[in-house]
Amino acid sequence: IGKPVDYFKRKDDGLQMQRRSIVHRIADMASDIEQQLLGRIRKSPFFSLQLDESTDVTNAALLLVFVRYRWDSSLQEDILFCGELPTGATAEECFRCMDNYFTENGLDWQNCFGVCSDGAASMTGRHRGVIKQILDLAPEAKWTHYFLHRENLAAKTMSPEFHEVMDVTVKTINFIKSNAVNSRCFAQLCEDMEADHVQLLYHSEVRWLSRGLVLTRIFELRKEVFSFLTDKKSPLAHHYTNATFIAKLAYLSDIFSLLNQLNISLQGRNRNIFFVLDKVQAFQRKLPLWSKRAHEERLDMFPLLSDILESSPQVKISHSVSQHLSQLAEKFSEYFPEDPREGHMWVVDPFSVDPTENDVALSSHLESQLLEVSTDSTFKGQWGKLDLGSFWIVVSKEYPLLALRAVKVLLPFTTTYLCESGFSTVATTKTKARSRLRASLEATLRVSLSPIPPRLGLIMSKRQHLSHKILL
Repeated sequence: IGKPVDYFKRKDDGLQMQRRSIVHRIADMASDIEQQLLGRIRKSPFFSLQLDESTDVTNAALLLVFVRYRWDSSLQEDILFCGELPTGATAEECFRCMDNYFTENGLDWQNCFGVCSDGAASMTGRHRGVIKQILDLAPEAKWTHYFLHRENLAAKTMSPEFHEVMDVTVKTINFIKSNAVNSRCFAQLCEDMEADHVQLLYHSEVRWLSRGLVLTRIFELRKEVFSFLTDKKSPLAHHYTNATFIAKLAYLSDIFSLLNQLNISLQGRNRNIFFVLDKVQAFQRKLPLWSKRAHEERLDMFPLLSDILESSPQVKISHSVSQHLSQLAEKFSEYFPEDPREGHMWVVDPFSVDPTENDVALSSHLESQLLEVSTDSTFKGQWGKLDLGSFWIVVSKEYPLLALRAVKVLLPFTTTYLCESGFSTVATTKTKARSRLRASLEATLRVSLSPIPPRLGLIMSKRQHLSHKILL
């Protein structure tokens, strides 16, 4: 085009990015997303929170908070903020971090209708716990001890004989995997024996799916494990020739696999109290039935155990299984003592609940409104097409007070799944090789986790670009 090569080199030099250009762009996008989110929350008449704390690869204590709020015609979920706690995850530090964020950004605690957290002492302390301090500022809010934690606490119940099986399993795994040579030799043995897997899995108390996965894997590789332990002259080997031990291992694999299925079903976005309690209650009702069937020596609901008993009919563990299932049922009743759905089933289906016959926990005025909603053909046509939150937001246009009562029930989080997922993102983002990623961590998380897209056009309009200049 008649221009010398040096001309274009000079222009190209001006377009090179600076060392922190990407960091600044992420910060710009995160700031825009945050401003959009804060604007939405301020306009929402209510919101709920879920919070959890953990540490990153540098042992810095982090507080992660997610929010559920109303926007347009639905309930939305998003990361509110990720804050670093200077001295540790104490109740004072956690609450101060949250309260400072609310004050700086003009958020009103009075609009908080729900808080979900674990049952740690720093969260639930009677006098100075985080939840107590939040409820003092947000009298309408209700605390939810998140369901995954409760399910895990209930599942820890085991008799001494099953504890022994678990201990032997953990010792076996540690013997094989804690030594690099043993681990390689075991993998080679599994390949030679054409096993489906070549590695055992480590057991971890903090990973709640761990027990089921660990037990199932070692059960599947029990023959390979026995061969390896025998070669190494380990005293653990004799357990894997004991038919009763193998039967107990099969049962634990089965029951913890079922508990894992329950755990996974409780995870996910947009979970409400009705969905979660339906799952928990279904599992609770199965436990007495399974206990009764086990007492009658009918164990077909546990496929691995059933197969072992068919090949080893002399093994008798039905009584132990029945007893464990009864204990498990008692623990579930202990950790799930109340049914928050009582008096609120009209929220799930306002068209089948008759307030004249059922306890709907409503004033006479709201009962009348519920009757009007239940006979409205327009609402009935929309009910099956929308999720519960969206449906009641539509109803709020005509019956705001009734809809507000419904949304108060639907709004609180039931798990801290979003926080757990967020900390997984932290672990992926802030690694040992990127341990200095500190100041920009929250911005990176917001861009990664928020469903709100940044307004790139607005961001670019505030910046001067070389591309805006006319090259002469």
